[in-house]
Parts: sequence; structure tokens; C-alpha cells
Amino acid sequence: MAVWLALRPVIEPAVTGLAQTLIRAYEYPRVTRMIVDDHRVQVRRSDFRTDSLIPTVPLTEITFNSIVLVALYLALPRPLSRRQLERLFMGGCVLYLTQALNLLFHVKTLYAMGLGEWSQQQYSDLARNAYGFLRYFTDLPGRFSFPFLIWLGFNWDLVMGMLGSPDLERGVKKKKPNRKSSR
Repeated sequence: MAVWLALRPVIEPAVTGLAQTLIRAYEYPRVTRMIVDDHRVQVRRSDFRTDSLIPTVPLTEITFNSIVLVALYLALPRPLSRRQLERLFMGGCVLYLTQALNLLFHVKTLYAMGLGEWSQQQYSDLARNAYGFLRYFTDLPGRFSFPFLIWLGFNWDLVMGMLGSPDLERGVKKKKPNRKSSR
């Protein structure tokens, strides 16, 4: 948790920046701007009225799964070896992408369902259902399973070795060549 608290001031703007870039890449005109304020993202649009309330999305629930990923890496043998630190960095990059996608789906769901008549005029039923599904998928099963799946994906050999998987042991052991007598 200490690592996450130390990295939080870096993780939150990075996740927000990538999510904003992805939203604006497919938005015409580009009106969305997201600002990190006290561990929340303010979702601002240049086409909102000036007296409109500014919707916010909490970042803590999006980025806390970084704790799980770091804890899983620390549970492995030699967690501070170069190999494991490289795997942690690669896993962290993949987790960063999933966190940015989760924030993107939060914002798109807000646009598709949370802005009343405007949402109904701008988004079809299919789009509202798709964004709602993607948001809840990345919220519930995704948020809790992504760190574990990323850790397992990058450390399959170590984890299976620790579990004593017979399939892995058979695949790692080299077969001894048959020596036939020269008679």
C-alpha cells in the first residue's frame, strides 16, 4: 500500500491523460477535458453550459488494484531481481492500460446515460448498453481479476513451478537420448 500511496500522484494523472487522449481521438469536435482534483477526475466539456454541474469520477477505485499487482510480485521468490523488476514494469504497463480503459468507459457511460435528454439524443440504445456493459465489466470482474491475470501471464513459469505442475515439469526436463549399442 505504501508503494501505491507513493506512486499515486504519478499514476492518477497518467491514467487520466491516457483516457483523455483515447476519448478525444474518436471525438468530433474534441470537447472533453479531464482534470485530476483531490483523487477525482473532473469531466469537463467545452460544449457544457457555464452553469452546468461538473461530473466527477473517483480515481481511487480505478487505481487501487496496483496494490494487488505489487503484492503478488512481492510474494514470488527473489522479487527484487532484475528479471522480476522487468516483469513488474511490463505488468504495470498492462495494468495502466486497463485502468485507463476503465476510466474511459466510466466517462463514456456518463455521456451515454447520465446527461438526460442529451444522452438519449446522442447515443443509441446499443451504444448505451455497450458502454454500460464495458464499464461494469472493467469495474467488477476486470478490476479484481486484471492484476492476477497480468501477474500470472508474466510469471507462468514461476507460478507453475511453485505449484509443482506435472505438465510443466515434464516440459522442462530434457529427455535423455537413447543410446543403442553398436552391435
